[in-house]
Amino acid sequence: MIFQRKEWRYGTNVKNRDYLSQGETFEDLAEEISALLRIADQSKIRFVIQPKDGKHKDDDPLLKILKCKRPAWWIQLDQKVLDKFFNGRMGIRAQYYVSPYHGKKMNQYFLSKLLDDLIQKVPKNELKKHGVDAAFLRTSLSQSSAKAWISETNLKGEKIIRAGGHFDDESIQNDWLDIARDVKNGIYNDEYQLYYAAVNGVQTPVPDQLEIKGAWLTGTKQLEYVTPDKRDRHCQIFMFGFS
Repeated sequence: MIFQRKEWRYGTNVKNRDYLSQGETFEDLAEEISALLRIADQSKIRFVIQPKDGKHKDDDPLLKILKCKRPAWWIQLDQKVLDKFFNGRMGIRAQYYVSPYHGKKMNQYFLSKLLDDLIQKVPKNELKKHGVDAAFLRTSLSQSSAKAWISETNLKGEKIIRAGGHFDDESIQNDWLDIARDVKNGIYNDEYQLYYAAVNGVQTPVPDQLEIKGAWLTGTKQLEYVTPDKRDRHCQIFMFGFS
């Protein structure tokens, strides 16, 4: 039996954003973002090697034990394009809405389109400072746990996902909304932390930065390491629109 999902619609307060429903494909959107990245000024791109200052603050102690590192980029792009990328019916979350495996595949496709330009935009002195090279970046970005998303804080440092905010009339309206309403009504109290992702998943914030994070790679053999809470990330986004 084929899994059926509700049609992806928008609430009445999503105004002047008709482009979210246009017939553009995800592949078209990937090309558009790739072209914008290619001409992006270096001042609009922030690059870091995580963990910051070489100090892991994650709950997973294996990140420190395995001496894991990963590259990350925050790229200022046109807000309309980023809105389509995150909230559009052709966007990245809509790809996960089809199925977790389709979403994961399209995430990897998107990164493959940006890979060369992302590497090209990194100053060589930054790589030297962190003891990595372009091959490290390429390996990290090519792993299945590498991800393209949006920065959940804006350039002012403000959160753009309004945790706990009202969402019924200004949200994405699909299966995620049903779960979000049930969470608000106390139905998932036993698994509140997991199911609460749907409350964030139906919101439609307008981002100002694209966020790219490579996979964690171990310090010796540069093998991919995925923290336990992210091993089913594709399934979480499929179920809730967020992880």
